[in-house]
Amino acid sequence: GTVRSLTDFGAFVDLGGVDGLLHVSDMSWARVAKPEDVVKAGDTVEVKVLKVQGEKKKISLGLKQLQKDPWTVAAETIKEGDRVRGTVARLADFGAFIELLPGVDGLIHVSALSWSKKVRKPSDLLKVGELVEAMVQSVDLSAKKISLSLKQAVGDPWDEVTRLYPVGAVVEKPITSIANFG
Repeated sequence: GTVRSLTDFGAFVDLGGVDGLLHVSDMSWARVAKPEDVVKAGDTVEVKVLKVQGEKKKISLGLKQLQKDPWTVAAETIKEGDRVRGTVARLADFGAFIELLPGVDGLIHVSALSWSKKVRKPSDLLKVGELVEAMVQSVDLSAKKISLSLKQAVGDPWDEVTRLYPVGAVVEKPITSIANFG
C-alpha cells in the first residue's frame, strides 16, 4: 500500500481503495516516538493485515510483524551469566532500561547499580544514551524480561580486600564521611 497520511498515533495506508491503519506500536519492534521516524506520506510499504473489522470498516496493519521478533533473537543470544553491552534507553525511579537489541530492553534495578554508593535514583549514576556493560542476572522469555546488574559487571570490591589491604597494612585514603560513631 501507499502511506496516505500520518497522525500522532500512526499512518493511514491506502490499500487500493480502502485505508488501513498502521498503528505506531506496530511499526517497529524498537520504540517509535513519531510515525514519521519510520514512514513518510507517499511511501510504498509492505504491511501485514492484522485485523479486519468489517462492521466498523477498520483494517489494522503491521509492519514489524514482517520482521523476526527480536525476543526470538534474544532467546538465542542472551543467557544468564553473560556479559552484555547496551545503551541506556530510559531511566525510572526504580532502575534503568538498557536496550540490548532493537526492541529488547533489560532492566538494571537501582539495587544492582553499585556496590558501595547509595544510589537513590539511576540518574545519579547513568545518562540516557550512555553505553554500559552489565551482567545478565536472569532471562524470562515468556514475560519478555531481562534482569541486569551493573555492579556484577565491575566485580565485587570485597573480593579484592584481603589482597589489597592485608591485616597490618598501613593505608592512606581520604575520609568519605563522619558519623557520631566514627
